[in-house]
Amino acid sequence: MANINTVVVTTPDSGILARFPTNPASSQPRNSATPTRPPAHHRLPNKSPALRARRRSRHATLSALPAAAAVAAMVSAESDIERVLWTEAEVSARVGEVAAELAADLRARPEPAVVVGVATGAFLFLADLVRRVDAPLAVDFVRVESYGGGTESSGKPRITADLKVDVAGKHVVVVEDIVDTGNTLSCLIAHLEKKGASSISVCTFLDKPARRKVNVQLVGDGKFYSGFECPDCFVVGYGLDYGELYRNLPYVGVLKPEMYKKD
Repeated sequence: MANINTVVVTTPDSGILARFPTNPASSQPRNSATPTRPPAHHRLPNKSPALRARRRSRHATLSALPAAAAVAAMVSAESDIERVLWTEAEVSARVGEVAAELAADLRARPEPAVVVGVATGAFLFLADLVRRVDAPLAVDFVRVESYGGGTESSGKPRITADLKVDVAGKHVVVVEDIVDTGNTLSCLIAHLEKKGASSISVCTFLDKPARRKVNVQLVGDGKFYSGFECPDCFVVGYGLDYGELYRNLPYVGVLKPEMYKKD
């Protein structure tokens, strides 16, 4: 107690009545349970740099598993491609050129246009296209079935999911993944015209004139925009599919004949 400052209370009769320490904390015994941070060399092993490094490595490995699976799936899909027609860079550059042309025309119109994507094949092209068009517009989708699961158009397209946006009195831009026979596109243009569209343009990623069976008639002052002229072969990638596969390829390639002739 000699090292502790105290206050002593006394009485005239009996002397010391009580003794109080002025620093209670200093009077705690040495074996107190008050927690203290141990020195660095005494800290728990799970805080060691080596263990932290192992944990980071394990986390990185686990995080990479989904990506590795995706890469494996992509490699498998690419093995079905006979040759690449247009690379990812070439596709991006051409979409930018088409978007610039379309944007210039839409900006000159007094009212916002309605861009109608033909599901499902046009979804990538439409997304990349409209993000580069600096003009007011509305976007909607329509589903027209013609191919089913094969490589040849049935020649009898039918609309299975209609628009939600009202196109009456508006300029409509139909966005297609590919125009070949022209049957699907002609059916859709007639459908939109019946809905009251004042003018109709077509913007297709690929145009395959060698397969044309129907002369597509635009409406009003509509215009035909095209990304690439496609040779007469079965292509997939960038939204185009065979049996709902290959849409996610970032380029356009020719599918090996054995992949669809086996069906």
